[in-house]
Amino acid sequence: MVYCAKLDITAENYFAIKSFSNLIDKNKNYNLSYYSQNSEISFTLKTIMLEKTENSWMDVSIGMKFFSVDNSSKVINSFYLKELSDFYQGKSSIFIPNKAYIKIHNFIKDNIIATFGKQPYTLSHGLVLSDNGKGLDGIKLDFINKMFFDTIETFYFRVNNSFTNINVSEDIYGLTFNKSFGDGIWQIYGISNKNYGRTPDISFYSDKNNKFFYGISYYLDKNNIKYSCEFAVEKGHSYLNNNKISHNAYALFTSAQWQTRLPTLGKTNTRFNYIKSSGNSASVFKENRAFYSPFSRKYNGFEKYGLGEIYKASTYDTIKTSDTLNGLPDGLSGINAINIGIDIPYKKGILSLDYFNYQAAQSSNPNKSIFLGYETDIKYTIKMGGKTSLYILYSIFTPKSAIIQEFKEIESTKLFSINIQAWF
Repeated sequence: MVYCAKLDITAENYFAIKSFSNLIDKNKNYNLSYYSQNSEISFTLKTIMLEKTENSWMDVSIGMKFFSVDNSSKVINSFYLKELSDFYQGKSSIFIPNKAYIKIHNFIKDNIIATFGKQPYTLSHGLVLSDNGKGLDGIKLDFINKMFFDTIETFYFRVNNSFTNINVSEDIYGLTFNKSFGDGIWQIYGISNKNYGRTPDISFYSDKNNKFFYGISYYLDKNNIKYSCEFAVEKGHSYLNNNKISHNAYALFTSAQWQTRLPTLGKTNTRFNYIKSSGNSASVFKENRAFYSPFSRKYNGFEKYGLGEIYKASTYDTIKTSDTLNGLPDGLSGINAINIGIDIPYKKGILSLDYFNYQAAQSSNPNKSIFLGYETDIKYTIKMGGKTSLYILYSIFTPKSAIIQEFKEIESTKLFSINIQAWF
C-alpha cells in the first residue's frame, strides 16, 4: 500500500468590539467597552508512512492560538472579566500552543489510534471536561470496532489548574464507549479527577479531592432535526481540615434545533436549549450537592462560553455578579436555564431572536429568592462569503429578585457589539 503525505492548513479569526452599559458589580453598575480577538492556525502533516511497520502511519499536528483583549486597566480589572483574567494569569494577550501531537494509526495492532502530546479535546458537550482552547497534555487511545462498540476511548491528561491564582497539577483519567444505535450516536463515559493541593469548590477550598464523573450523551442529526443531550453525575470525596465531604451532584444539558419553511418567513431555524445542575440547600461540610467540574467548558479566548450573550450561564456558573466562584449571589448554587430562539431570513441576512430565563437551583437560605433574571438577544448576521460572516448584536439582561433584592438600585445590563469571523 502506498501512502502520500498531505499538509492541511486551517485558520480562524474572530474579532469583536463590545460596549456594555450597567454591568453588575455586586451592589452597583458600571460601563465597559473593549475589543477582543481570538485567532488560531494549525498545520497537520497527514499520512506519514511508518516504513518499519506493516500497516501503520502517523499524523503530526502543530497549532497556535492567540487571545487578546483591550489592555486598559479598566478592562483588565473589570469585575466582568476577572475570572477570565485569572485564567490567563492576568495577561491581556496570550500566545499559546494548543496543538503539538503525534497521532499513530494502527498503533501496535490494527484499529488502534494513539495520540501523544498536547491535543484539543472536549468530552461530549463539555459538562465535565474540555481543553477550553488551550489543549490538554497527555495520551489518548482509540480502539475502533471493539466489543460491539464503534469506538472505545481511554486517556490520561496531566493538567495545570490555574483558577483564582492557585496552580495545582491534576491527573485526569477517562474511559468512553461510543455506539451508533438507531438514528443517533450514544456515548457513555467515566472520569477520575485527583489532586493533592488546595483547590476551590463551589462553597469551600479543599485540601485534596478525589472526584469521579459518570455520564451519558446522545446525538441525532436527521431530516432537518438536530438533537443532543448529556447527563453527568458527580461522585467522590474532598477533604478539608481532616473532614471528609461526600460529593453527590448532577448536571443536564439538552439542545434541539429544527429547520422548516414557514409561509411569508421562508426557511427558519428554531432552537431550544436547557441546562440544569444540582445545588446545595444546606451546609456542604457533610455532603456537597453543588455540581462542579474544574475542567468543564467555560471559555473561548477572552469570551465566556454559556447561554446568553451577557449572562453566559453554564451548568454551574455565570458571569461575575459576586465574589463567589460561581458568580451567583452568596448562598446560591446550581443553575436552571432555558433558551428559546429562532433564525429568520431578512433581506440579505439572518435575523436571530433569543430569550433566556435564569434561576439558581438551590439557596442555603429558604427565604432568599432563586430567580436570577432573564435576557433577550437580537442578532443580525450577514454572510460576506462562504467562510466569512459579520454580525451585529443587541442584548438586554434584566436582573430579578435573587440579584437585586438586597440592592434595589441595580439596573438592567445592555450590550451592543460588532463581530466578524473568518476561517479557511
